[in-house]
Parts: sequence; C-alpha cells; structure tokens
Amino acid sequence: MLWGIPAEVNRFFRPVLRDSSKPIRRAVAPMVLALLLAPHYRRLKTIAGMVLGHRVHVATISRRLHNPLWNTRDWYVGLADLSMDEVNAYERKHTSGRKRRIALIIDTTLHASVGEKMENLLEMSTRTDKRRRNTRHHVFVMGIMITESGVRIPLPRRSYYTKEYCKAKGKKYCTQNQLARMMIRDAPVPKDADVTVLYDSAFDTDYIHRECRNRGFREIFPIDPNRNLATTDSPHALAQPGRRVVASTLDWQEDEFETLELEVENEDLALFRRRHVDNLRVKKTFRRYVIAARRANVSKLGSCSIVASYKENPRVELLEGQSDDWRDYRRAIAKDRKKAKKKPSRWHGMVLACTDPTLTAREVVEWYEIRWQIELFFRELKSRLQMRCYVLMRFEAVERYLDLLLMGFLLLEKRRLDDLSSSGQWPKKGDAKAHWRTTDRLRALEAWVQRFNLEYVSKRLQSKRGQAELLRKLSEAPCLVA
Repeated sequence: MLWGIPAEVNRFFRPVLRDSSKPIRRAVAPMVLALLLAPHYRRLKTIAGMVLGHRVHVATISRRLHNPLWNTRDWYVGLADLSMDEVNAYERKHTSGRKRRIALIIDTTLHASVGEKMENLLEMSTRTDKRRRNTRHHVFVMGIMITESGVRIPLPRRSYYTKEYCKAKGKKYCTQNQLARMMIRDAPVPKDADVTVLYDSAFDTDYIHRECRNRGFREIFPIDPNRNLATTDSPHALAQPGRRVVASTLDWQEDEFETLELEVENEDLALFRRRHVDNLRVKKTFRRYVIAARRANVSKLGSCSIVASYKENPRVELLEGQSDDWRDYRRAIAKDRKKAKKKPSRWHGMVLACTDPTLTAREVVEWYEIRWQIELFFRELKSRLQMRCYVLMRFEAVERYLDLLLMGFLLLEKRRLDDLSSSGQWPKKGDAKAHWRTTDRLRALEAWVQRFNLEYVSKRLQSKRGQAELLRKLSEAPCLVA
C-alpha cells in the first residue's frame, strides 16, 4: 500500500498529461502504480485500494478504462519517445560518436478467453466436442527495442481487429503483417543507430522487407521453406523455379560447418539479454552450435547471407537408436511439424537469412538469439504484470488496460536507466542492475515505495497537524473503498 505518489513518478507522467483535465492528471500516476503493486490475483477492488491517498470506488476503475478521454495510446507514444531521448543522451556519452546497436523485435501475442460476449475475439480453433467451448483470443502485434546498454523500450501496441469488429466500428481491416510493417515504420529509432530487426518466419513477407529496406534496417529471420533462389542480387529479380533456399543447404559440404560454443563471457551481445544474476554462470549460459554460411541471391530479398544452424539440446534423453551426432540431423524443416515436435531431438536445425551479407555466421546466430527476449517480455507482461487478469467486455477498455501496463513497464525501465546513469559508467557483463528482469525491477520498486512510506510517516509524525492527517487518512480509507 502506498501513502502517496512520489515526486519522481509525477515528473515521469507530467510531460504527456499537460493538456489533459485535472482529474485525469491526478488519476494516471496512481492507476499505473496500483497496477504495478497490486498482488495476485488482480481484481478491481485491489487496484482501487493500493494507493491510500488516492483510493477510489471500484467502479471508477472500470469507468476510466471505458472513458474515451483517456487517450492512453497517445500518452504511451509520448512517454516512449521521451524515454528513448534519455537513452540516446546516456549512450552517446559512452559510445564516442560511433554507431550504436539496437535490436528491434516483432511478434504477436494472444490472450485466450472462453467468453463469447467480449468484443473483437478471434476464434483460433473449433472444438469437435460440443460440450467444450471454442478457444477465442484477443490478438496484439507487439514490438520491443533493446538498446546497447540493455534498456528495453516496448513499442506502442498494435491491436488486431477482426473483420466483424471493423465492420461494426467502422475501422479499416489490417492483417498482422501490415500492423507489423506500421510498427517498424513508426519506430522511434535515432539516426546514429545500427538497427537489426528480428522476427520469426510468420513475418517473412514483402510488407516487412520493403519497410526495412526503406529505413535501412538489417533483418535476421528463419527463412520461409518455400522461398526460391533468384537469378541476380536485385530484390526484383526473377526466381529460379525448383531451387528452394532451405533445401539447398542440404547440399553444403560438411567441412563448411564449424562448431560455435557461446557462453556469457565470450558472447558479444550479453547486455541485450535479461538474466537473473544467479543464472550468469557458464553452466547456465553455455550453448553449442554447428553453423555454416553462404552468400546467396534470394527471391524478393536480394543478396543475403544464408546461415544453416544446428543447436544442441543436451538435456534431451536419446531414445534407442537415436544418434547424438549433428550430421544425422541434417534435413530440411519438417513438413509435418506437429509430428516432429513429439519426437525428442538432440540437435535442432534452422536456416536463417540476413539481409546484410557482410555479417558472419556467428554474428547472425548471436543476433537471432536475442529474438527470444520478446518471448520473455510476453511472459513477464502476462504473468508478473498480470496482463491476463482482465475481464472486460469492450475492446477499447482492453486496449487502455494494456497501455497502462506498458506505461508501468516503461516506468520500471526508466528506473533502470536512472540506476545506470547514477553510476556514471557503461554497464558491464554481470552487472545486476543491467541484467535485472521485470521481477527484480518490481522488487526494487517495492523497496523504493517502502522507503517513501517510511519518510512520509516519519515526516508527519513530527507535528500535530501531520499526525491528524495520518489519522484522517486511516479513518477514511475503508469508506472510500467500499
């Protein structure tokens, strides 16, 4: 429970709320802090009572989420731009004018629901058993920028609207790939940054490739098994019928492959990862690959670096007759993926494409490993920040709820940047504050809030007027929450 709002939090939200009404300016910071500090399982009542000095009736939370004057997406866009400006100022002090590296990761996340009354639900699977309900989801295209110092800036979310919802609300229908293209187009990337866009094979589309070429971004992704080689290095060159890029890697000679062993001490992109301090050990961070690379002309992409990669999973127990030699796992991507997933495999093969042919095979593999950070971001958003807890009928309220959670995540990253800036040095591998996950940052926030509470109570106990104020808040709190 928080007695009031720290001045640092008010300063964080003040620039984007100047044109809003006074009730909104007073309500946003307590709302975001309440979402961050609310315990499991989150309910409207727990959110309404988290900030003692700003406690409200539980129905007020729902009214705020349904209020069209709460332009949460615009507020988040402004906060993300300001946060990126602070990150740029901090990193430019330590990079001596060189180009900084930024990873931009795109992916889709879903929120499952068995309800039928909620708006904009996409039916993903139909049950054959009529006694079981069909699975429906809210779909969001999300992105996250990770800077060279390890700060994560989530991009403003893009909501996927079903065709039925667009028809009912008068909105323009966009596919998930089109939403991802808009996200890349609007990403607040500085000009002095070298950007690498990472995504999975679902986004291997012309929409994405054209936008990345327009902005000068490098792409690394698992190439679609149906993509063909091209006749020239132009993105508009004719494809070679029957010459699949993935299948062609099976003809590469074994002597072209080399073993790559990575762990936290020798990886170049260690600060891009979020790891718990206890996991910064060689045993936890060791990975073994067998990799090879060739330059090739790919249809619709131009000249690319094609990397055939096999990653070992030593925890897989081999079945009788299975081999632990990577050579026995050289095959194209399985056509029947569902059956392939059921069989344990010691080596997992993948063919990556990089639109910058100057990168080595090791650099491509290291960069693509960073794509997993968005999966970690989704897990933190859903479990630790409790995105999955909402039960809201109107989809506009769902979007505002998600925007407020992203504001809270951005506030945690602002605290991370403040910790890095206060040291006056560039973060190093193994630095706890640079590697902290969201759980660690929330614990630090709770400790900060506790110190604020102690200072607040201590200050008011020094005078009779302050003591009366404390008694008044304690006596009125139950009535305000009821």
